Amino acid sequence: MPAELELDSKFSKKLDLYWDSFVSALPDAFSNDNALARSILYGVKLAGREKGHMTYEELTVKFQLFEMVMHLVTLVTPRKFVQIFPIEKRYDGKRWDTKDYFYTVEMINEHGWDEPIGVTTEEVFEFLWDYQNWDVMIFLVEYMGLMSDIRRAQGQPGIMEQWAAENGIRTYTMHSTSDGKQYVVDENGRSTPIKKKRPKHLKLVVPKRGSVH
Repeated sequence: MPAELELDSKFSKKLDLYWDSFVSALPDAFSNDNALARSILYGVKLAGREKGHMTYEELTVKFQLFEMVMHLVTLVTPRKFVQIFPIEKRYDGKRWDTKDYFYTVEMINEHGWDEPIGVTTEEVFEFLWDYQNWDVMIFLVEYMGLMSDIRRAQGQPGIMEQWAAENGIRTYTMHSTSDGKQYVVDENGRSTPIKKKRPKHLKLVVPKRGSVH
């Protein structure tokens, strides 16, 4: 089996596992703490990794999944959430001005370890945004991408495009020709060929809230 197909097969099996585990735990989530924890664990992993081209109806169904997981998170405290998704043990945030273990602990101290994470989706989102964990970050990135996809399907700009427009920042989309050459297109439809590849050592860095002005 080709390597790509083998990876796709493994990924599909993993999604099936997440789905089965989420569905089996969900009926008891509101009456059993262990079932609630499993629902949140597998709900975050499932929603954050389910990808592929979707119709508008499929996007709205996936959005309902995210909303359900967000609601489940409102039922636990930070102390319980840390047991489900341990804080990533990365301690160099001050050096790079990014979120790390200490930043997350400080955020929880201010919030209260035994206080509900939130009541609304917005409150849950704010908590998760300041929480340092890889699965949680993937979940949020996919959630924001999903909202952008829904907005575009409704004829509106995506979240980042809207923010860029409000702040006078030009946006580009990347495309490839049939022979593998890449080019970008700006918001006015003008295309520019890409002559230099992006350095492989670059990585995504999520800034702390309030560090960007």
